[in-house]
Order: sequence, then structure tokens, then C-alpha cells
Amino acid sequence: MDKIEIKYKTNFYSKEKRIVFSENDLCLYCNNKMLIQIDKENIKDYRFGISWIRGIDFYIGRIYCIDISDGNDKMIKIRLRSLYGINKKILGQKYSDLLDNLYGFYINEKISNCIANVNNGINVAMAGVIFKKEGVCLDLKKSDGFVEWNDINTRAYSYYYTLSSKKKPEFYKAFTYLKDWNAVLIYSISRQILKNKGLYNE
Repeated sequence: MDKIEIKYKTNFYSKEKRIVFSENDLCLYCNNKMLIQIDKENIKDYRFGISWIRGIDFYIGRIYCIDISDGNDKMIKIRLRSLYGINKKILGQKYSDLLDNLYGFYINEKISNCIANVNNGINVAMAGVIFKKEGVCLDLKKSDGFVEWNDINTRAYSYYYTLSSKKKPEFYKAFTYLKDWNAVLIYSISRQILKNKGLYNE
């Protein structure tokens, strides 16, 4: 399928929007008017996650967040808000569908290309780290910031991901899925390379 359209509303009272995934670009519409168009080759950054809405004493809702950017002046921001559990399952499924198509049309290919580049000796810089054929440079400001692949340790949590040195556990870098651009790519690229090298088992 070369094109998929998903309609959504930020909340009950907002105007309906639709986002169109295709092999060539990503487009956001409102009332049949195009708001933003980003060509596929220009999509550079992703971040997504769930933000909680807090009341006086406890959380009263959640916001499903997705941001896509060209790294410059174009950004598509999707927000799906649920208060007091209203439409939580529907919005959760909508969020899942949006992410599935985001991966299917764009992210999976980007991950594969980055891994291929690393395997071919082409460095990939992303989110403040550099992936190299021999390992990962976690701190660009330190001369000892490089960690070989057989020394890399990963930890995945609900809201963030870490890369660290097995020999020096205190030497690590954390990436928050919701706030840090491309944290999800760092997760996928690092773990897939480790799996390919036989250095990671789920």
C-alpha cells in the first residue's frame, strides 16, 4: 500500500485532522487544507511517548504525543488527550496505529540505512552520540568517550533508554523517548547492531 490516511482529533472539541503517510512524503491536513508537508528524504527527527495530566492530588489523564521534524522549521505535532479515562482505549489504539505507520513508512527504513552505514564504516551521528563500526562514542567532549561494541551495555525502561560501558557502569548516556529527539532510533540501532554481533540476547 503506497498511502494510508488516519483521522484524529486532539480532544472532543477540536477540529478533525488527518495525517497521510505515503512513500514520498508525510502530510498533515485540517478541513481539507494542507498544514504541513515533509518530503520523506527530509524527515530527520522523531520523538514520542505518553505525558501525564496531573490534577490537584493525582493524575487525571494522559496525552499521547508524537513529534516529527525535518530538523529545521517544519514539525508535525500530534496530541491525543484523554481525561478521566474517556476514550482511553480508542485513543491508545489510534496512537498505536499512528506509530505502526510511522515505522512502516519511514522509521524502519531509516534504521536499516543507519545500520548498513555503520557496517560499511560510515559513522552515524545522532542524539549526541556517534555510531562507528568499532563501537559508540558516548561523549564527544572526552577523549575516553568511546566504548567498543563488546563493552556496550543497554537498559530499556518505560520512559528512557541508556547506553553504558560494562567496564565502567558510571559512564553512560540516557535518552528520554518523549523529550529527546531520536531516542527511539538510538534504541533500535544500538540493539540491532548488538544482536547482529551476537552481543545481545533478549
